[in-house]
Amino acid sequence: MIIIKAGGSAITKKSVDFTPNMEVISRLAQEIKEAGRVSILVHGAGSYGHPIAKKYSLGKGYFDEYQLKGFSETRASVSELDSIVLKSLMQNGLTPVKIGTFSNFITSNGRIVEFHKEPLLRAIELGLLPVLTGDLVFDRTRVFSILSGDQIVSYLSKLLKPSRVIFGTDVDGIYTGDPKKENVKLIESITEENINEVFKFAKDTGDASGGMEGKLSEILPIFDMGIEIDVINLTKKGNLAETLRGNVKGTIIKKKNLSK
Repeated sequence: MIIIKAGGSAITKKSVDFTPNMEVISRLAQEIKEAGRVSILVHGAGSYGHPIAKKYSLGKGYFDEYQLKGFSETRASVSELDSIVLKSLMQNGLTPVKIGTFSNFITSNGRIVEFHKEPLLRAIELGLLPVLTGDLVFDRTRVFSILSGDQIVSYLSKLLKPSRVIFGTDVDGIYTGDPKKENVKLIESITEENINEVFKFAKDTGDASGGMEGKLSEILPIFDMGIEIDVINLTKKGNLAETLRGNVKGTIIKKKNLSK
């Protein structure tokens, strides 16, 4: 089983609100179809979710009635992106099925505490491609919270124990600093020997590789289970296809004492 996380920074245009990157979405669907080995796809919300969530401070949870308009707008916008992704997958001969994040997850203080897993398990058993997305969900302490695609991937990895997890972003992998700046290097391999150092890079830069500090915190539990995690640039043609074949074009995160 392979789980793919398609980052919102890759499948949407960050500089233009509510705009999909159709080239990346179409290629993602094509390469998943060609590989025929992907079991679950999780995608981020990108420019469909973040602008409204920021405007209404939805990440802080519920504190004022005016946020409810933003809650509704965000959910509708994320659903729109989800429909675009599903349509592209179907156009490429796949049989995707939406597993609703809002209806199936409950959080407490922003962390998953409840997941209705039967729809997902039945979809996998039937041979469908489950598709999930980062979204707003109800929260037992904050009323609602933003549940990221990265946290969903981490949770599902603990539940299903896939052979590999692939994170597709808009940069080439994990770096020694912010990849949008000069004088940083791509880290091709992360093991138990250097993972703490990598966390320090991410913390010191504040945003090493498009929010990589937060991503690494969700990756760590997957790493601890001995599962291989690959971080690649989804915006580059063929990167996902090559990675699915075992020729990783990016950063490999894996315990050293495990066989390749």
